[in-house]
Amino acid sequence: NYVGMDTSIANAVDLGTALQSWTDMEVSNPSSTFMCPALDVTIDEHFMFGQYESYGGKTEHVTFYHTGNDRMRQDDVSNSASTEYSTPVTGGSGEYFTPKGLTVKVGTSQITDGSPLKLPHLVYIPRAKMSIDFMHEGRRENYLRNKICGTDTCLESSRLIPNVTVFHMNETENDGTGMPFGGLQSVGHVSGPSKTGRPEYFHQPLYFDGDETLYTQQDNSYVGRADGNGIKIYRPTTDSDPGAFNPSAPGSNYQLVDKTYVDSQNEVLQSHIDIEVASGLGVRQRMRFGTSHSIWECDPSANEKCKVAVNSKGANACYGTAGSTQFNALADADKNDLTTLGRSNVTYPCSAANLLTPRVVGGKILPIYWYEESTIHKTNEEIDLLAAYADSYQVSGNTWFTVVTFAFVALTVGVSMVLLCMCFEPKHDFMKSNSEETAPLKA
Repeated sequence: NYVGMDTSIANAVDLGTALQSWTDMEVSNPSSTFMCPALDVTIDEHFMFGQYESYGGKTEHVTFYHTGNDRMRQDDVSNSASTEYSTPVTGGSGEYFTPKGLTVKVGTSQITDGSPLKLPHLVYIPRAKMSIDFMHEGRRENYLRNKICGTDTCLESSRLIPNVTVFHMNETENDGTGMPFGGLQSVGHVSGPSKTGRPEYFHQPLYFDGDETLYTQQDNSYVGRADGNGIKIYRPTTDSDPGAFNPSAPGSNYQLVDKTYVDSQNEVLQSHIDIEVASGLGVRQRMRFGTSHSIWECDPSANEKCKVAVNSKGANACYGTAGSTQFNALADADKNDLTTLGRSNVTYPCSAANLLTPRVVGGKILPIYWYEESTIHKTNEEIDLLAAYADSYQVSGNTWFTVVTFAFVALTVGVSMVLLCMCFEPKHDFMKSNSEETAPLKA
């Protein structure tokens, strides 16, 4: 109300003047139309409570270099065919959301039904250079509701969790989301230059809500290798030293991680935000996300440097199709000579790390770590303020019910008396007039 609106610039305000007016205790301007243009009229700003306009001094950040290939490659940044994709800064920190207001009947001890507005609840994740849509978790078993508690009072609230489609490919965008598997966000081009950095992926812990293929990755067609070389992810089943790694041994302290196990651990792995719906305040949150790395694929058909480590005896095991193309492009005399020498099976390394790991297939995505960040936005004392408002709302409701009940009883009694009077017969003493009295009889 102190701000007002600068009509020369759309939706611009003078915060300096507003703060000065407030500190000088001037009367506010209740007719401000900046956030309240008219009754029941909404504007875009109503749905942008607490959202960033920029982050790190920028309104957008580069997240991906799109080449049409579903996997990141070493030369993506310098490739003339690449399209630089920048993601606009949207969403907030998780502390403020669009408020819903009072949604329960008067006289109750709550101020909300615990169901938030059906709007995107965008939270900006700096490490992903993008926002994530959080949604209401839905109705719990036995109709239990989420609670936020102050010193000694709890209020119904909503728990928001990431949308099940987070980090899955959007057909209308080329931002690297969901490539090469659903559940991943490509951020390798953000961590450093593509040539000197490494493929890096952002995701939920242990690929929660991701493609089941992530737990095996046995498809090697992209490097021209037909065998089932993939990955296996194990976890220790004890908090103490699990001992030597031998998962096939009886009683082993290691368990293979698969999608069934990960889906059963949603309470441990999934991020959440607890919000008070009426005010839109984010009270507490736990952000859980992970990072995976892979080594560069070294496709000789896409990167000239990858042609250097050629092997004409098939020892490198990958990119045999590209090798055949290279061999067939030679002159017939050269091909005959190489065939005679047993050097006609042209292959290339399976990754850019061919010296140390010549048979490791590039592009395999391996979880490196996952983390949890816990934030308490509102203290118990601040929750107590909302609880006090709920109590006053209940008192007001009880007072209203008392007044209405008293008025109803009084009205009922009054109407009953009128009806009673109208229904008495005239010969009743108190209904008779003096003229109707009879003279006493004589003897």
